[in-house]
Formats: sequence, C-alpha cells, structure tokens
Amino acid sequence: MRVREEEIAKLIELLYKRSKGFEVPKLILIGGYGLRAFIPFTRSTRDCDFVVRKKKVWQLDEIKKWLSGEMTIETIEKKDDSGFMRCIKLVNVGRVRMKVSLDFMEGEVTGREEEEVVRIDEALVSASTKTKINIADKEVEVRVPSYLDYFIMKVVSARPSDVRDIATLVWKNGLPKGMKKRIGQLMPYSDLFGKKVDSLLSIIEDERFLHSWRGMFMTTDFDEDVKKQVIDELSRLK
Repeated sequence: MRVREEEIAKLIELLYKRSKGFEVPKLILIGGYGLRAFIPFTRSTRDCDFVVRKKKVWQLDEIKKWLSGEMTIETIEKKDDSGFMRCIKLVNVGRVRMKVSLDFMEGEVTGREEEEVVRIDEALVSASTKTKINIADKEVEVRVPSYLDYFIMKVVSARPSDVRDIATLVWKNGLPKGMKKRIGQLMPYSDLFGKKVDSLLSIIEDERFLHSWRGMFMTTDFDEDVKKQVIDELSRLK
C-alpha cells in the first residue's frame, strides 16, 4: 500500500502541473483520497477518483493526453451527458506486479444501479476548494468538493466502506447544511437519497459495525457513545 500511495502522489502532482493547478480544467478529487480533506483519519484505498464538469469538448480526451506514457487506458466510455475513464499503471514490488488506478468521471458520478447518479454541475465546481492532504510522506495539493456535495456523493454510493466514511464524517463534522435543496439539484432520482439513508442506518446499527470501523481506521476512538451520536444525527434525515 505504501508503494501505491507513493505512485498516487506522483500522479496527482503530474495532474496538478498539467491542469495548471487544477484550474484548467477544475479537476476535483473525491472518493477515499478526497475523504482525507474532511477527517483526521487515513484509510487505505485502491483507487483515486476525480470528477470534472462536462464541456462541449471532452475533458477526458485532454486528460488522456496528459497521462500518455505514464499510464494505460483500461476503460473509456462516453455518453451524451457523461463519460468515464480508468487509467492504470503496473508497478513492480519485488516479484509482484501491483496495479495503480486513476478513475475520471465527466458530467456525472454513476453507481452500480441506474438511479445512482450525481450530476457534476457548475455549482459543485464553483464550491470546490483547494487544500492539502497527506499521501505517503508527501503533502499534496488537491481540489475537493464542498463538504455538502461530498457528503451527498458518499450517501448515494453507500458501499460498506462509504458507510464507515459517512459515520466518521458525521461524527467529526455533523450534517451539512442546505442538503434538501442540494439533493434536488444534484440527483435526478432524489427519492433514492432517503432509501440510502435507511440502508446505511441499518448497517451502522448492527452490533458488528464498531469492529468493522476500527478495523478500517485502525483506532479505537469510535465507541458506542459516538455510534449512538451518529445514528441520532443521521436519523434526522429520514
């Protein structure tokens, strides 16, 4: 994992230079690496995820040129309003070949189900900010969404790792303000949000959740009192 993080840090620095400091275009870090901008804990993650606003000319094509010679394009898909590209790099670690992945989503963040869609609108881009996060031994400058937009994306995804992330976000930052209005702007299927909240609450309420959280973040700071606090906060969204 350390070697992977070192490679990710180098690639983010390359993207920073090619995009003129994440300005052209405004390339926004989300996912597990983006989480580091909002909480004081670090968890291991395999992929590094970026989003970018959809333009008349595909931003993915420009990013593809930047990474030529550094990475291989594993997947690239383009639809009317959105696109997805996965770039990979194989790194030798002793006798093992390790895969490093960068994922880029243009226009929308989509999940496994048809309704799991979050639009990358102009407000999301305008509200994004630059900050520094730690990757390996480096402090790397990145652009991240607002807490409100990041939180909504996490709830829509709601994989097991996302649920642990959401619990930590609520514990350390509370619920973001302006959520109801923003859900309607970002989500074409806004009714899905409530269903996702019900699902993640059932996972957090499970007696095994505390153990799984501690196993991911490698600390015992999250206890039963914190768990109850998080459940009470999230229940306000129902």
